[in-house]
Amino acid sequence: MRTKVQLVRWLLCFAGVLAAGCSANLGTSNSETATVQAGRIIGLATQMGGHAQATLAAQNQQVTATAAARQSLLQEARQWRLLFSDTFGDDLGGWATGEDEDPQLGVMSWAIEDGKYRWEGSAHSGFVWWVIPDVESISDFYLSVSARQMGQPEVGEYGLVFRQAGDEDYYLFEISDLGMYALFLHTASGWEKLIDWTAHSAITPGNSNRLAVVAMGESFSFFINDIFVAEFNGDRLPEGKAGLLVGLANSGESASWEFDDFELRIP
Repeated sequence: MRTKVQLVRWLLCFAGVLAAGCSANLGTSNSETATVQAGRIIGLATQMGGHAQATLAAQNQQVTATAAARQSLLQEARQWRLLFSDTFGDDLGGWATGEDEDPQLGVMSWAIEDGKYRWEGSAHSGFVWWVIPDVESISDFYLSVSARQMGQPEVGEYGLVFRQAGDEDYYLFEISDLGMYALFLHTASGWEKLIDWTAHSAITPGNSNRLAVVAMGESFSFFINDIFVAEFNGDRLPEGKAGLLVGLANSGESASWEFDDFELRIP
């Protein structure tokens, strides 16, 4: 019985449950052994803690290194050959203007005035509405625009459409004035959520936000106000055109947006 009791107490000591009373109740030799055992346990715990800290430090270093590499890529991409740009002083790119209505989706109007490309929309049902300027289909690119939504931060989304290969196939990188961003893919099969709506402090609701996408083959890097926020690898659409988008989620919603300094570069 004594052996069984000692065994139970040793197990409890090992687990740290009776650490305060182990050495006092097991006799001198057992006490010495318990002290050694406790030292080993403490050493093991310290070693495990060291490994955890080292792993966390390595992960942090990896995140920092990735962000630094993406910032370097952004600076490099800004020096690529300019394919098309528009400050919206005039209609240079064949952008949509006037008004259009889809009986099922909603009404949208566009105007280029005061150096901005202004959109106003109201929804019959949820929609995403995009406009592509007169640009060629490309694979690798730097795409950027300054955009903001005027009022009603609880509704609406806006951003960039890229690798648009027809009415059904395109990627969307967008933000909302709730301070969130997301990445979607649309194909003939419907919508795919590639990056779910994610909050990020780089977004400044109510103000102009500079959105940018750098595409290199299957790799996409996303930036908001020059801050790297996400990356994604995907080979579904190897090339396509690029433009602007807005969206409303529900019937009866309405919002207005403005875009400026659209820029498209290629390596």
